[in-house]
Amino acid sequence: MKNLRTTYRFRFMLLLVLFIVLALGSFWLLQVMHKNTEDLLPKPARTQPDYYVEHFNYVQMAPNGQPRYNISGDLLTHNPVNDSFDVQKPVIHSLDKEKPPMNLVANRAMIEDNNSKVHLYENVNADRPKTPLADNFHLKSEYLLLLPDDDIMESDKPVEITLGLSTLNGTGMHFNNSTRELKLFSKVSGVLRSAPRAAAK
Repeated sequence: MKNLRTTYRFRFMLLLVLFIVLALGSFWLLQVMHKNTEDLLPKPARTQPDYYVEHFNYVQMAPNGQPRYNISGDLLTHNPVNDSFDVQKPVIHSLDKEKPPMNLVANRAMIEDNNSKVHLYENVNADRPKTPLADNFHLKSEYLLLLPDDDIMESDKPVEITLGLSTLNGTGMHFNNSTRELKLFSKVSGVLRSAPRAAAK
């Protein structure tokens, strides 16, 4: 009788251990499957800005290590959805000594494509001071696309331009600051004035 009880007890303990092992194995398998499912499911894209910088000043360097231009502003916000930046009160200065200097301001801007495109919005003003090779240049518009790597400005909105003593108005513009080539595409009007000649002595 004693041997029979020992046998039953041994079988019971064996079944209990087997049950515990199966339970732990099932729990582990469930955790692994749940984790793998989470890894496979697409994560929802983050739509809110992930960081911002107040009163920033950013300098873009050229491949030769020289400063190309700098952008400053009151507030810079990064958008992770498209890796773009929103800027409040942007101020842009070209720093390339081989190109005519240009300064731009606006109410707001959006920077995209690895800083190769800068969209300027609302009360956009661009100024290039007079140089030995070119007259002073001033542009005013409500929108401007700046391609800083190419030193090009474009707009599909009305623009007001002062070039030396002359004034031009039009809708749609392409301006290459390096070559000083200016194109206006529609509704063009203007007043051309030449500088007064110095009086003969």
